[in-house]
Amino acid sequence: MADAVAVIFQQRRCRRRKVPIRRVFNARISSIVVRDLDFVSRYRLDRVLFQNLLETVGQTLEKTYRGGHTIPPDTQVLVGLRCLAKGAFFSEVADTHGVSRSSVCRIIHGFVDAVIYNVDNIKFPVQRDDQMSVKRGFYRKCKFPNIVGAVDGTLVPILAPTANEESFVCRKGFHAINCQAVASSDLRFIDIVAKWPGSSHDAGVFDNSVLKDYLEADLEAVLLGDSGYPLRRYLITPILHPSNENEERYNRRHKTAREVVERAFGVLKSRFR
Repeated sequence: MADAVAVIFQQRRCRRRKVPIRRVFNARISSIVVRDLDFVSRYRLDRVLFQNLLETVGQTLEKTYRGGHTIPPDTQVLVGLRCLAKGAFFSEVADTHGVSRSSVCRIIHGFVDAVIYNVDNIKFPVQRDDQMSVKRGFYRKCKFPNIVGAVDGTLVPILAPTANEESFVCRKGFHAINCQAVASSDLRFIDIVAKWPGSSHDAGVFDNSVLKDYLEADLEAVLLGDSGYPLRRYLITPILHPSNENEERYNRRHKTAREVVERAFGVLKSRFR
């Protein structure tokens, strides 16, 4: 009996003793180990675009985490792209890439910030040469002159905010941001406004944008918009009730040209879930 009591006492004393836990680092995945066949399906970019992105944001992502165990920039880019492409759980992304779940949380925020501050490829064509290139693309598509872009809004779902929660509920019943974008004829975004709550009307977002002020001053730049936008000198919309063949033909060509922004939204949302 005395021996049994001594064993129990010893076990309790060991449990109370603080034994340092040794950190275990998993094997990190690298871009070179992913097959070309799987790269696009996993990360929504081919290897060439990935290398270009890595060169652009790599220096910003060079960071040493606690314990001095550095997560390489290429692994951080892979983790960030995987989260944006698949919308996967952090635990799944962590297991796939050999990092911890808390590291995934830090990486995704750092990756997005690095992209915002280093990738500057959304620019409205203000130079005449740039405008002419965009205008020629739309003219070949719909025979409309002076068109520099097609404008539309899309709803991006978000978690319910703590402040002004009701204003972010969109017409479809979920919390969202009404993101306005202008696309060129080759599906490139050339202007983005992503700060208005989901209950905002597309026309209201446009009226409060800097783009509207620019178009009012430029006499040779015109946008295409759907019937939700007001008809103006610099913003042409479809005819609601066409009464003859000419008006119907105008609406068909207008739709053909304006659908580029809807297709651009579709490509964006299908690539980055």
